[in-house]
Amino acid sequence: MLADNADAMVSLEGVPDELIRKLCNLLCDSRKMNTRFLELLLSGSPTEIRLKDCSWLTEEQFAKYFQTCDTTRLEVLQLDQCGRCIPDYALLGTLRQSPRWLPKLITLSLSGACRLSDKGLHVLASSAPALRSINLSQCSLLSSASINILADSLGSLLKELYLDDCLMIDAAQIVPGLKKLKHLEVLSLAGIQTVSDEFIKDYIIECGHNMKELILKDCRKLTDASIKGVAEHCPGLCALDLMNLDKLTDLSLGYLTNSCRALHTLKLCRNPFSDEAIAAFLEITGVSLKELSLNNIKKVTDVFLNGHSNPEIQILGLKMSPLLQNVKVPEPCQGPLRYSPVSVDLV
Repeated sequence: MLADNADAMVSLEGVPDELIRKLCNLLCDSRKMNTRFLELLLSGSPTEIRLKDCSWLTEEQFAKYFQTCDTTRLEVLQLDQCGRCIPDYALLGTLRQSPRWLPKLITLSLSGACRLSDKGLHVLASSAPALRSINLSQCSLLSSASINILADSLGSLLKELYLDDCLMIDAAQIVPGLKKLKHLEVLSLAGIQTVSDEFIKDYIIECGHNMKELILKDCRKLTDASIKGVAEHCPGLCALDLMNLDKLTDLSLGYLTNSCRALHTLKLCRNPFSDEAIAAFLEITGVSLKELSLNNIKKVTDVFLNGHSNPEIQILGLKMSPLLQNVKVPEPCQGPLRYSPVSVDLV
């Protein structure tokens, strides 16, 4: 009802962040988000702005509303699909109004910012000295140098980094920069075709001890050797995405079975694993597992689906089973970071 009557709202003062978050999602999903509601979001001194679709917003509108916004208390800023409204010059023009434009920002998501360059990222990182999480997925102009930019500005702070489908980034060239991110817990490299066994060896073996979540979806050069390295050097790993890695064999599941006892989410879609390997994994590590995704694993049969012994396992993507009820949305009380609390000196 609120989403249907958003144009009639005159203020969001006193509305809880979780309700505003749900309302923003509904408006973006229904393509009803507009400048009038954006102005309400930016009024006062907001702590969260979450817009998962900014494709409707123009450069002029972005500059007009964000240049006058009080961002001194802003902790979460999500402006996904913002390629139309955030070229470098629009971002730089806004940031020039205040050298420390985002002093308390913890989480930044600019997925789909296809006109953001390394230069723009440098200015942005310098303007957000408390940043802990950044999503740069599908930022197609960013080069491998962007990781050094983040490392130089945020090396001791950054905990979460998402680089999905950043096609100009060469995995081999970003290893030195990644190693400077000493406290990185979440790394997503989905779709970067230069991610190889050599990259895993060079980076994960040295720096995997802090890793909580690793997303390697569609990194199709990876073999069992990479999964062995991940299993042996990421003891605290909680979530692992190995979707569409067709060079993997049952050996990979064996490595995970032997070493990754803290996993609660494992995505194995479109891989050639067998009933026997998946069943053995569940028997030993299934106590902690909450989600197992097996879409399009042709070797999985009813023998496994009907016969595994862990009743707590939720298997997604079975034939004739509803998927929408399993679509994940942020928990109402979810904080800015996925695994770590925010330091009290930042709030």
